[in-house]
Amino acid sequence: MKTLGSTALVLLIATIASAQETTRRRAVPRMPPAQEQSVRACTTDICTTSQPHACIEITNAETAWRTCISNQGRRGLVLGPTDLRRTPTSDWLRILREAGVAEIFVPYHGLGLRLYDHETTSAQSILEVTPADAGPNGTVLTLSGQRIPQLVVETNDRGIAWLCKERRSISRRGQELVLWGVQDAANYDFIIEYRLRDDGSIGFRLGATGYNNPFFPPRSTTEAHMHDVLWRVDVDLNGSGNDTAVELTHTETSNPRVTRDDEAPFNGGREGVVKWDPEKFFTIGVEDATLNAHGNRIGYALRPAASGISRHFGSVPREEKFTQSDFAVTRFKQSERDALYDTAHVRYLQPDQYLLGQDFEGMGVADNESIENSDVVLWYRSSAHHDPHDEDHAPGDPSSLMTGITNVHWQGVDLEPRNLFDFNPLGGPSRTNCQ
Repeated sequence: MKTLGSTALVLLIATIASAQETTRRRAVPRMPPAQEQSVRACTTDICTTSQPHACIEITNAETAWRTCISNQGRRGLVLGPTDLRRTPTSDWLRILREAGVAEIFVPYHGLGLRLYDHETTSAQSILEVTPADAGPNGTVLTLSGQRIPQLVVETNDRGIAWLCKERRSISRRGQELVLWGVQDAANYDFIIEYRLRDDGSIGFRLGATGYNNPFFPPRSTTEAHMHDVLWRVDVDLNGSGNDTAVELTHTETSNPRVTRDDEAPFNGGREGVVKWDPEKFFTIGVEDATLNAHGNRIGYALRPAASGISRHFGSVPREEKFTQSDFAVTRFKQSERDALYDTAHVRYLQPDQYLLGQDFEGMGVADNESIENSDVVLWYRSSAHHDPHDEDHAPGDPSSLMTGITNVHWQGVDLEPRNLFDFNPLGGPSRTNCQ
């Protein structure tokens, strides 16, 4: 496997019209032979950022994706804009403006360490990746203006998407485009990963690896801690307007007749934060005013896969109030976006400030704006608990000291279609074709 950006490969130079008629270089993802027909540089570059980036397009049997991925300073690798083609002949449909990791919060249980990792990261924190990292199904990509590859591009078989085994046996395996890179934060390396699947869903993952805190040995190397990730998902479904945030719940009681599934405006139709209720299969989503063939509003829903819920209790000025809830919805404002994506590394804000509005009047959910038929941003907080164990030892470590490289601790959330398609997007037939 070769490294994209080396002299052995060709870089596509794209001229992008602008007021100054400047040009910017974009990198072409060169795939292994089996993938060259499906994954390529975007026919039309939809990137809107001046930060290091690449535009990547993949065509599946029934659907297609095109997306920008960029290095947005301390926020790391950010996905978007992102478009989906729902059928081989349909127009591109905008899904995301941008999405990614807003913060990585690492509180230690007994040491008093409360680390906001994005406080110290920058564009230089995105590390070089190698062909060995990419494996047999991937390649490495050099973002525009960069000298080293910082992105792995993979195409994977994701297993059975659907099957039917009545009188005849038919099945369909799913595929996905995986984009990932590594953000360095002191002793930890965080794998930021996005999965664009052929069924229209998007997976957001963060994996923590590296080694345990070495700065206060030996105790810090064995101290239990959390990795909390605040995800920001700016959904622009079919454009930036006419989207409404909703709450989706399932309720069961001892009387089966009152079991029900409900959909309601999120937080009464206003910006806010809510806690996750797993007993109600609670989640949030977004619906656009556009109707599908069945008269339903097209949409997406967040699907968490949590191993637990973390709550933290700091003190002034960092009270960690954002950890007291799990979901949030805000209305998009360019000023808030620019305050969050501080690519120039001028100042740092933490989630209580930019999401809850602490010390910043009117920011985030503080101004209580309408999130009905508007431009909405979804937020979700995931967690991974790391209680160091003997598998964190390197060979020869004493019991009280752990210097080994830790296996990856994964966490994340999925954005799944809800009435986005008129029928099974992966060719699932009528039951009469299986009987």
